[in-house]
Amino acid sequence: MNKLKTLQDFMKKHDLSALLIPRTDEFQGEYIASYSQRLAWLTGFTGSAGFAVVAKDKAAFFTDGRYVLQAKNEVPNVYEQYNISQKNPSQWVLENLAAHEKIGYDPWLFTEDQLKKYDRPLVPLTPNPIDHLWIDRPAPPQDSIRLHPLEYAGEDDQSKRRRIAASLKADQLLLTTCDSIAWLLNIRGNDVPHTPVVHSICLLRRDGSYDLFVDPRKANDAILHHLQKTGGQLIDISQVLPHLQKMEGFCQIDPQTTPMILLQTLEQAGVKIVRERDPCLYPKALKNAVELKGAREAHIQDGIALCRFFEWLHKQPLEGETTERLAAKKLLEFRKEGYLFQDLSFGTISGFGAHGAIIHYHATPESDIPLKRDGLYLLDSGGQYLTGTTDVTRTIALGTPTPEQKDRYTRVLKGHIALAKAIFPEGTTGAQLDSLARQFLWKVGCDYDHGTGHGVGSYLSVHEGPQGISKWASDVPLKPGMILSNEPGYYKEGEYGIRIENLVTVIELPELPGFYGFETLTLAPLDLKLIEDRLLTDGERAWVEKYHERIRETLTQHSDRHPIPGGVG
Repeated sequence: MNKLKTLQDFMKKHDLSALLIPRTDEFQGEYIASYSQRLAWLTGFTGSAGFAVVAKDKAAFFTDGRYVLQAKNEVPNVYEQYNISQKNPSQWVLENLAAHEKIGYDPWLFTEDQLKKYDRPLVPLTPNPIDHLWIDRPAPPQDSIRLHPLEYAGEDDQSKRRRIAASLKADQLLLTTCDSIAWLLNIRGNDVPHTPVVHSICLLRRDGSYDLFVDPRKANDAILHHLQKTGGQLIDISQVLPHLQKMEGFCQIDPQTTPMILLQTLEQAGVKIVRERDPCLYPKALKNAVELKGAREAHIQDGIALCRFFEWLHKQPLEGETTERLAAKKLLEFRKEGYLFQDLSFGTISGFGAHGAIIHYHATPESDIPLKRDGLYLLDSGGQYLTGTTDVTRTIALGTPTPEQKDRYTRVLKGHIALAKAIFPEGTTGAQLDSLARQFLWKVGCDYDHGTGHGVGSYLSVHEGPQGISKWASDVPLKPGMILSNEPGYYKEGEYGIRIENLVTVIELPELPGFYGFETLTLAPLDLKLIEDRLLTDGERAWVEKYHERIRETLTQHSDRHPIPGGVG
């Protein structure tokens, strides 16, 4: 089947000039189930950030800097390809479609805020036209819901619901973001890869009672009893539209995450809409003492697994028998030995040589190559533990690094250290700190095309908002309890990639009231072979030595095997 032509034929029959095809699902999650991979079905793109616009006689594909190289390899050249930071889908539409031309979209997959950008007539399509054409489309996931115990959550769901309900500016709140619902109700699931969420919608009322819209086959007796005991009611998610059609009064929604079809249904029912940011975002981001303790415990388990992996890798002959996929599999085996390990937090990025320059590379049976003693190996991986979520990147020289590689690695490390040691006043945003990590690369005309840090959940999403560290403007101040990544990098297309990533948490500084700093959580040694010592200051050198000493002392207390002393090389 020529999928693109078939879609264009559909457009002609329905008098449409274009179709918008996002890489998302009805819950606006970063990671989506296989049955929602419509963009991958159409274009072959397997990354987590992409968008296609199909017009009558042309088509365009958009992604961000992490996936530009990957898209070149996966998406057919019939699509015009763009880095979304240089041209986005709405700009392309305005340049290529006349003012009267109609655009089709799936109202389950777009929010009000997303559609505002398209100054053209918009036609909602239900069902999605791709669903008609996708003959072997997988079935939706049906894994069971499970409760997230108080010993790991640190706050019971009744307390959370009371807190959120008290903050509402309407009679009720419609929540559609799965990680917010998981946090609010202390539930977890397996509906998407590596992120333990349940596909669900929640309607929370001012008194703390709630309706949970979910596939009833996912709820066992324990879940039903818990809902009944805590003022909850389970409703089949297939009935969410009829339920909303009967609503009255005022309803609070987040226009950045609520699907258009739900918003339109509420408005048609006469419900008054109050538009506010998801009230769970900040409370979820501000980890409580139990969650922070759990994060530290998770990083100890992760550090042990990584040190065992580095020891294993160091012993490999690397003469063709150890490939990118085999190495990733071996690291998973070590992680599985960790206390309370549940899953990876994302698909491991195991990239040797030129593959390391593909920022979110994923080794497939077709792309898998052997690790050899003549290049750099970039390993970005993480684990989901009941106590917390980890994400760590290390770059390893498997042979003798070149002077250029050592220079670039050391500049990335200097930026990493500068951010790790930052002291900043209350109210500072991540955008204000971003240049600390880039400054040493900028001095030699280099940069990296991704953010410096993203928020991380507590046994939830490895990419969590609203906090972040990037060039882009942000109104979100960093606050104690937030967990973020610190991950500057450098990528030379066709040759190698470098990234150093630790997770950090924002902490108060008792000696400096009103100022904050970072505590590094990740416990994984750096490759000392890649450091150009003459580029380090005494303070940076001391930071590396102190960090490695902390790794040795901490992990030795929790493991019968001593981590590799002095780095991974």
